[in-house]
Amino acid sequence: MKQSSVPHGSSKSDDCHSHRFSDGCHPMLDEIVPAPGGVSTQVDPEKAAAREHVLLTVGGMDCSGCANKMTRSLNSMAGISNVQVVFVTGMAEFDLDSKVVAVEDVIRRAERATGLHCSRVITDNQTLDVLMDVDAAKQFSYNTPLGVTACEALDKKTYRITFDPTIIGARSVLSSADGARLASPGQDGAWSEGRLRLFKMSFSTICATILTLPVVVLAWSNTPVPYSTRSIVSLVLATFVQALAIPEFYSKAIKSLLYNGVIEMDMLVVISISAAYGYSVVAFGLTHAQYSLETKEFFQTSTLLITLVLFGRLVAAIARMKAVAAVSLRSLQVEKALLVEPSGNTVELDARLLQFGDTISIPPHSQIVTDAEIIHGSSAVDESMITGESVPVSRGVGECIIAGTINGPGTLTARLTRLPGKNSITDIANLVENAYSSKPRVQNLADKVASWFIPTVTAVSVIVFITWIVVGLKLRGKNGGGAVGLAITYGIAVLAVSCPCALGLAVPMVLVVAGGVAARAGIIIKQADATERGHKVTDVVFDKTGTLTKGDLEVALEEIMTPSLSSSRVFSIVKSLVRDNGHPVSLAVASVLQNKEGPPMDLDDVQSIPGAGISASWNGSIVKAGNPYWLEIDQTPEIAQLISRGMTLLCVTLDSEILVVFGMKSNLRDEAPAVIEELRRRNIQTHIVSGDAPKVVEDVASTVSISLENVASRQSPADKQKYVHDLMAQGKVVLFCGDGTNDAVAIAQANVGVQIGSSSDITRATADVILLSGLEGILALIDVSKAAFRRMVFNFAWSAVYNVLAILLAAGAFVKVRIEPAYAGLGEIVSVVPVIVAALTIPKVKRFVKN
Repeated sequence: MKQSSVPHGSSKSDDCHSHRFSDGCHPMLDEIVPAPGGVSTQVDPEKAAAREHVLLTVGGMDCSGCANKMTRSLNSMAGISNVQVVFVTGMAEFDLDSKVVAVEDVIRRAERATGLHCSRVITDNQTLDVLMDVDAAKQFSYNTPLGVTACEALDKKTYRITFDPTIIGARSVLSSADGARLASPGQDGAWSEGRLRLFKMSFSTICATILTLPVVVLAWSNTPVPYSTRSIVSLVLATFVQALAIPEFYSKAIKSLLYNGVIEMDMLVVISISAAYGYSVVAFGLTHAQYSLETKEFFQTSTLLITLVLFGRLVAAIARMKAVAAVSLRSLQVEKALLVEPSGNTVELDARLLQFGDTISIPPHSQIVTDAEIIHGSSAVDESMITGESVPVSRGVGECIIAGTINGPGTLTARLTRLPGKNSITDIANLVENAYSSKPRVQNLADKVASWFIPTVTAVSVIVFITWIVVGLKLRGKNGGGAVGLAITYGIAVLAVSCPCALGLAVPMVLVVAGGVAARAGIIIKQADATERGHKVTDVVFDKTGTLTKGDLEVALEEIMTPSLSSSRVFSIVKSLVRDNGHPVSLAVASVLQNKEGPPMDLDDVQSIPGAGISASWNGSIVKAGNPYWLEIDQTPEIAQLISRGMTLLCVTLDSEILVVFGMKSNLRDEAPAVIEELRRRNIQTHIVSGDAPKVVEDVASTVSISLENVASRQSPADKQKYVHDLMAQGKVVLFCGDGTNDAVAIAQANVGVQIGSSSDITRATADVILLSGLEGILALIDVSKAAFRRMVFNFAWSAVYNVLAILLAAGAFVKVRIEPAYAGLGEIVSVVPVIVAALTIPKVKRFVKN
């Protein structure tokens, strides 16, 4: 059985957030953190207080080797566990025992060991980037207002202020900083770190290019400049370029070797450029000392190699950031808002300056800035950006609207329930981005191959070097110096042309794009393994109530069956049993009882039994509400007659005496028949397992044309799990789709666990995928998974083909056709760009059900 996994980063720091999820505005995104399988465990309070989850932005990660280096560095420290590093998004997270080591010490040691820059992200607070001079920043730091927790310098003029929005609002923070003004809208911390890294890489690349061009011109053109002048100028300029390589290559490679004992990709570059530069310096000295050399200095090799590697990494980094930005849901965040002042006037302001208690105006056909509750007006809201559902939804006073969705023809006035940066957009984005940190099995394969890559390439380079010395001496009649000079060029080319970056990007780049494409269609992939396994699905198992049928049941029958209690007393008891219970049956009955006389009773020892019902004690008697089979009254003539009518029943008993029976009808989801037909067309078997009565389940199965052989009724949670397990034991790849608490164990058991609609917290914790867009999200999930898998296979194949062919060309295996060491640095672009392009070609989700 899969272990449950709960993404980190979701915040519940404000009461508005909790209220919004509890009142049903958009319940799919609320999360709890249960023990695996939903079993409560005893936790030592002292240990719990000492352990905290830490999220870092990591600047300077260019490839998966950098992420592995950071992972090894963090894992080597005492007090740290559950380390996850994702270089595509530039994030690292881990659990920390603060009694063993402090966060500040971890960051300092990690930076020293890796040469990367780390900044902690405080997820429960808001941040505001402002422009102010140094003196104003110092004054602000000395006199920070209550609620401000940090003021960090991003550059000479830009500062990031972190504050608790429940204590102080954004406008108050800005006004308290003398002369401060908002900086240009940016992204989250990881994006800011990425932009800073791009700027540094661009600067280094431009400087290296300017210094390299004269060296190349002097080496490859027929100029009247004397040899002595040309060689001296080349030596000076090449030395400057070599100095640029110190922070970019030498520092990282040496730190990795010293602190982690690992030879990484940067070390291959270091060996290559050091060999070329070192040989050239020696040749320069000998030539100027009047020694005759067959192979003179070639400063253009080291300078071009450094410049092209820098350029290749810059192109790859830009492409990678654009790919992530293209599918990021955070781009749905609106930058401007219309604030309604107490006077009634409307003022436009930056959305970052909104604070709790604000009222905003939403004009027709504009994007909704953040989660809010409508206090005036009504409109039809297009929620397709979040849910994938193209039909606008009517919204009126008292209802919630979701950040990033688009208002229809009406003007709305709404009160904020959550702030920009901590709303539904970021909830979904956090779920998607957390999937990147969970490695699918295919990534483990890539990591194993990558771990052997550098030692293998180094060994090949040594073999090539020795081979060409022998060839130079024995076959080409060169002297010792000439043979060594020739061999060095081939050895350098092999080291420089090889590139594991494509292999490192093969999986995570595809997962990032696939996760973003799916999320924009209302499919939230929480576990990366779901993307890997989805294309193999052979069987889809559906729960019935709330999954194939709509979650809102309709009470069609209400019959009191006892003369011993008054109707008001009976309804009072039932009200107490079903209140605060999220099961669709309880919700339907509770809705009907709102207009019934009698307040709720005080019941003791209320217990909810998944898949059965509710039990409590009242005045020394046992009161139960549930299905007739659990209550063992299914053979009672009155109950048996109701069961035969195909209704879902909720029966209430008092010490085995039947008090009342509610009969409910459910409506099939509009898209259910078409989705099941499409699955059948794809040769995917469909099943229904339900806790409901046989007649009810069989009626639904016949409506959607599912064979009765694949139907199981009166299934307890354990029965559902066994049904899935038995299918998997037959070699089937099973996707289970459910929505209730009693589906949690089956969802955890399945190869791919899917939650649809407003399900319970336990299901939400065990599901691999959340569907906000209806059942057709299953088809889209399978399609996205197939597209992602094909691109992973292509990326692995391309990485293998490129490296084998490039190394053979660089090694001189084809004799007359070879890659010169000066051009080997282009390998970064040639190998990585096709991988990124392949990921970006994942198609948008196709809708199979027409509205």
